[in-house]
Amino acid sequence: MSDLVEFAHKNLNNIPACPDYDLMISGKPYDSYTKVLLEKRLVARELVTDYGTIRFKDYDFDLEKHQNARYEYLSKIFGKIEKDVYIEAPFFVDYGCNIKAGKGFYCNFNTTFLDCSIITFGDNVLIGPNVTFSAATHPVDPQERLEVVDLSYPITVGDNVWFGANAVVVAGVTIGDGAVIAAGAVVTKDVPAYTVVGGVPARVLKTLAPPTNTTEKVQETEQ
Repeated sequence: MSDLVEFAHKNLNNIPACPDYDLMISGKPYDSYTKVLLEKRLVARELVTDYGTIRFKDYDFDLEKHQNARYEYLSKIFGKIEKDVYIEAPFFVDYGCNIKAGKGFYCNFNTTFLDCSIITFGDNVLIGPNVTFSAATHPVDPQERLEVVDLSYPITVGDNVWFGANAVVVAGVTIGDGAVIAAGAVVTKDVPAYTVVGGVPARVLKTLAPPTNTTEKVQETEQ
């Protein structure tokens, strides 16, 4: 059993049980049209569509009740999230169950998660509108595409990372703590901690000073 498969089975909720799921999250060729996986995707997409119907007025305009309802609903979709999660509707997933997010996780409108492999977020991650995380990929060689059904590789995001509008993160990328992904950036390689990256493909534009202690780090994210 690969490390990713062991992680998923021990830490994520709502995962489908079938051999192709384990192949999928392990970076091995798999059949995305296996009945169990296809059904899981269809159900997940209907769930995220219905998330937008959780109305504030239906909870007496009570912020706590409304947030609790949203969290309980999102818990049916995601692999693991915290109670302070805040996601604007609409958003989109392939499976949802392959996403793990830490505290203070915020997504603006139209976030897309192609979570064919595991996508993990640390604490205090902020995601601007129209950002895409694509763990899904295909072989570049056309002959291999005829022989291989699908491939996917994990995406890992550290603490206190900010993604600007319309950024794209591709399969297999790791983003370090405190990084800033500029609007419109296409991230194809790992991003060092405490850097600003931008462009297509994204490159390091600036190096940032890390917070000197936890208190300063928290204060920075609240500004």
